[in-house]
Amino acid sequence: MVSSRRTSTRVRTAVAAAAVVLAAGCATVPNASPAPVPPAKPLVESPPAAAPPAVPGPVTTPPLGAPAVPKPVTQPVTQPVTQPVTQPAPAPAPAPTVPGAPAPTSPAPAPVGSQPFAIPAPGVGLSVGGTMPSRGPIQRPSGDGTGNFRIGCRYSHMNYDDSIVFPGQPGRAHLHVYFGNTGSNAFSTAQSLLTSGNSTCDGGTSNRSSYWLPAMIDAGNRAVVPAGMGVYYKSGYQGIEPQEISPTFPNGLKIIAGDARATGPQSVAPVSWECRATGERSAAIPACPQGSYLQGHVEFPQCWDGINLDSPDHQSHMAYGRNGGCPASHPVALPDITLNIDYVVGAGGTAGWRLSSDMYSGPGGYSLHADIITAWDPAISSQWLNNCTRQNADCGVGQISDTQMLIF
Repeated sequence: MVSSRRTSTRVRTAVAAAAVVLAAGCATVPNASPAPVPPAKPLVESPPAAAPPAVPGPVTTPPLGAPAVPKPVTQPVTQPVTQPVTQPAPAPAPAPTVPGAPAPTSPAPAPVGSQPFAIPAPGVGLSVGGTMPSRGPIQRPSGDGTGNFRIGCRYSHMNYDDSIVFPGQPGRAHLHVYFGNTGSNAFSTAQSLLTSGNSTCDGGTSNRSSYWLPAMIDAGNRAVVPAGMGVYYKSGYQGIEPQEISPTFPNGLKIIAGDARATGPQSVAPVSWECRATGERSAAIPACPQGSYLQGHVEFPQCWDGINLDSPDHQSHMAYGRNGGCPASHPVALPDITLNIDYVVGAGGTAGWRLSSDMYSGPGGYSLHADIITAWDPAISSQWLNNCTRQNADCGVGQISDTQMLIF
């Protein structure tokens, strides 16, 4: 992927400090923004095939500063049947390496079964919303001509649902991990999200939006609970200036980025992986050492047709901006939304890690994608939209005006 703009050292320091202060749950919000790309291909998720029951297991421990994640309920283990011992066949010779190629990860076998992975315990989230006094005024100008508003989100829950692709059909999708609205499931609608559920994002119930993506699966076939997620609502990217962003933000908008069926590097959608220790990005999950952070990046299209909150393929109503801005078919510029999802790497590194949507054998992570249904309190979204995203300004994490920031 092409390199992205970075905000100033002062902002990166503020974001890192905010992650420590948010010990109650705010995740580190990295400051990486992919560069513009052409429109994404339509996405149609296909349900996994039926197979044997899941094998439960422990969940990766989140890093210091992230909320403690309850362990899943332990399932009884059946005593295996003893088989005759046979002489193992000789191990195959290792494949030759290509000079200069990145370190490979272990092959990612395709998941099997309709619900092959145990579901970790859910988070809780905030049952209230609102703001509190900020630590100081908004930074103006931003330093690079962009407008930036960020929030931190904690892990909410996992399920085999997808209310955009498979509405009203619980258990039909691959395993998803959710942030934001704690009640998001196969039956969620724009109205139900706006009026019910706690929220694991900054602002609490002032932001009941639902954000989800395929769950990360480790080499032991266990779902990995993310350390947290940073969400950017920004401008100055995809060829769209801050003042070109719409002054209103639609609720109930359904947006998908990435291709759930990808079996190799995605050429259209701006999705990528990186080890935060090195900052180098790749299309597949890189080899990250124990104790480091793996981060996934997903950038959504920001040009809307101005009419439809969804479309039959769930993508045609949105488009990516180009160097000249939004295309005539999608004239309404919305904030450029980017998700940065962090995972703490445990013993064994990331060898064998893959996504629940990786239906192929090979390096994991090619099928990275994400979904959003927007559900903001308009009184709150209008402030960060017009004070941050539509201005040459940097609002740091959660700040919506010179005097107010979101509760967390």
